[in-house]
Amino acid sequence: MGDCEIVFPDNISRKEAFLLLNGLPKLGPISTSRLLVALEGDPTKILHASKQKLLSVSGIGAAMVSAIKDANNQNWLAKEVKSLAKHNASFITDGEIPRGLHEIYDTPLGLYQKGVMPDGPYISIVGTRMPSLYAQKICQQLSTNLAKKGFCIVSGMARGIDAIAHQAALDAKGKTIAFLGSGIDIIYPPEHLSLYREIIATGAVLSEFPFGRKADRRTFPMRNRLVSGISSGTVVIESGATGGSLITARFAGEQGRSVFAVPGRVDQTSSLGCHQLIREGATLIRNANDIIDDLLPSLDFDSITAGITNEQIQDNVNKQSSEKFSEKENTIMQALEADGEMNSEEINSKTAMPVHSVASTLTALELSGYISKRADGRYEIA
Repeated sequence: MGDCEIVFPDNISRKEAFLLLNGLPKLGPISTSRLLVALEGDPTKILHASKQKLLSVSGIGAAMVSAIKDANNQNWLAKEVKSLAKHNASFITDGEIPRGLHEIYDTPLGLYQKGVMPDGPYISIVGTRMPSLYAQKICQQLSTNLAKKGFCIVSGMARGIDAIAHQAALDAKGKTIAFLGSGIDIIYPPEHLSLYREIIATGAVLSEFPFGRKADRRTFPMRNRLVSGISSGTVVIESGATGGSLITARFAGEQGRSVFAVPGRVDQTSSLGCHQLIREGATLIRNANDIIDDLLPSLDFDSITAGITNEQIQDNVNKQSSEKFSEKENTIMQALEADGEMNSEEINSKTAMPVHSVASTLTALELSGYISKRADGRYEIA
């Protein structure tokens, strides 16, 4: 009764209350949910409640209450509201947040948003930051065809598979959204500024974190749960035995979402994660049709049909087998198909062709677009 407590204005809005609670360092979605249950689902009542009332809620400790009653909160909120206007961003809460995120255990209190949130259904595509040419090709094909069929492509705007998935959706005139592991004003990696702007122009970039928050080991997993949570399914394209892609896939499984994995070569470490997911029950996929066949019964819109035609899906993995190569070209193509990535010396040893013949034939195949030379000097089928 003798407590000297910070009193918020009576006219603080529900959205402003959520904005502040979302930014408090000691409070998270689960703790705030407990407080909402105890206080009639009204975030403004959390700010107006006495310390004694707050401490009476199970799981709420003194540090959380101190954060809620911090004297600097009103100044922080005023500054954050100005930042929203400055960055032409919005803060969405309640029914503005897509349904899928309301179904997960730790629904976000709100999301910072730049752009306009497209309609679903949503499908997340994730994978390694250093994809092989095979993974790049598969990612582009899947993203393009899913986008053309009405799916909104979801990812985290990271290097590699994330960026390829977003760009393919944009190039197909489809829908895409990106969840950031930092504040919405921090573009990471910085070279994705152009991609960031493209996504905002036709879709949305979203973040759970306040302005100025830099990404760290805690924020990326929090971001990943949103990538999977909003989506009907998560597709993993090439992943090592550990990494953020597998974290996203695990979240998807825990959230009751479908998990899809693209198989790779059994002797390549970059495929270990996908193969492990398949062994654990993820659905092996070869193309967009496999994903749509699996998800169609649970989707609530009519624009997607399971019958994607062969003309719409150009699965080029086995394209070379039907092409007519010279004898030398065919020898090298068969070697690459059998062993995967090889440098010129390994190809020479494998095929027993003269060094000069290997060099000239590799050049011809590369110019024709049948093979590609990686930055490390190794060749693989394009």
